[in-house]
Amino acid sequence: MLCPGCQRDVTPVPVGFTWWGGVLGSKLLHHVECPSCKARFNGNSGRSNNTAIGIYLAAAGIIAVLAGYLLTRAH
Repeated sequence: MLCPGCQRDVTPVPVGFTWWGGVLGSKLLHHVECPSCKARFNGNSGRSNNTAIGIYLAAAGIIAVLAGYLLTRAH
C-alpha cells in the first residue's frame, strides 16, 4: 500500500489503541500506521480517517448525552 504521508510502498501496521476511539474505534475505522513516517490513515482506502473520526466522536457524544439524560430521568 502507498502511504499517503511519505508516498512509500509499505505494509501498514494496525493501530491497537487511539485516544479518540480506544480499541473499538481504531478497529471499526481500519486505522493503520505507516512504519516509516508514522502517518495514520484508513487501511482499506489509504485515505485520511479525519472525517470518520469526527463522525465517530459526534455519535459517541450523542449516545453519551442520551444515556445520561435517560439515567437521570429514570430516578
